[in-house]
Amino acid sequence: MAEKRDYYEVLGLKKEASVDEIKKAFRKKAMQYHPDKNPGDKKAEENFKEVNEAYEVLSDADKRDKYDKFGFAGVDPNAAYSSAQHQRQGQGFGNQGGYQYHTYGDFNEGEYGHYQGFDGNNFEDILESIFGRGGFSNAQRKPVPGKGADLLTNLTITFEEAAFGTKKRVRVNDKTIDVTIPEGIDNGSKISLKGQGMPGMNGGAAGNLIVEIAIKPHARFTRKGPDIYIDMPVTVAQAALGTKIIVPTLKDKVSYTVPAGTQPNTLFRLKGKGIKDLKSKKTGDLYVKVLVKIPANLTDEQKNLFEKLEKTLN
Repeated sequence: MAEKRDYYEVLGLKKEASVDEIKKAFRKKAMQYHPDKNPGDKKAEENFKEVNEAYEVLSDADKRDKYDKFGFAGVDPNAAYSSAQHQRQGQGFGNQGGYQYHTYGDFNEGEYGHYQGFDGNNFEDILESIFGRGGFSNAQRKPVPGKGADLLTNLTITFEEAAFGTKKRVRVNDKTIDVTIPEGIDNGSKISLKGQGMPGMNGGAAGNLIVEIAIKPHARFTRKGPDIYIDMPVTVAQAALGTKIIVPTLKDKVSYTVPAGTQPNTLFRLKGKGIKDLKSKKTGDLYVKVLVKIPANLTDEQKNLFEKLEKTLN
């Protein structure tokens, strides 16, 4: 019979490995040696049993502690029983750290009854705890269908395309896929296309394609949810006396009257001129920010006029 290998060596781990590292190593090794992936390969089957045996012990805090202290004798009933026989004959446990058999009692009295044998009967429970029922099946059963992995891709669209919706195409894995962009989609939103991801296993459903949307900045508009904002410059005289301005919107242009005495950075709202909200379907507003332009490089005549105005204002 081949000599048993150290459980940490079987999983390719160091003795101080964390619980997550143990689980990750087991997942990798189980996938490598699973009988469903290696039909008829006796060596792979033996390796699979060895990996499961190692994981059953190292994933259990109590069993791992006993294994770290006493080696195989601490977790294998047969090893413990054999060692007990040696101790009764005065041979002890050699360099096992002063371990005395009576710590665990007599194997024949059932103190080791809570240990499971490493004969493969508990493989399915172990695998289900790691992979779930959609993962590997027991080697004696038919393969269980598994859903394919999701794929992620990015798609950049214009400000107007996000506002009004559009149709685009993306190319993933040498396949061209149509994507419908809904009206009002926002930056960073994700669109899920069912069944357009990786193929499933053993007849399982294909995964989904996740399309993440990026929106190009607009030259004049900025956006906060369904509302949009625009800066409109006016002169000092226009702000003081009032004026009509032409304001561009996403669809057309509208006339707006700036009232006399408007202060710099005042916000005016044009109701319903924003973007339709993707969830509520209500349309946001357009906010116009008035920027008062202060003239520079005045002529002498202009300076005199401002000075006269200043005197009248005071």
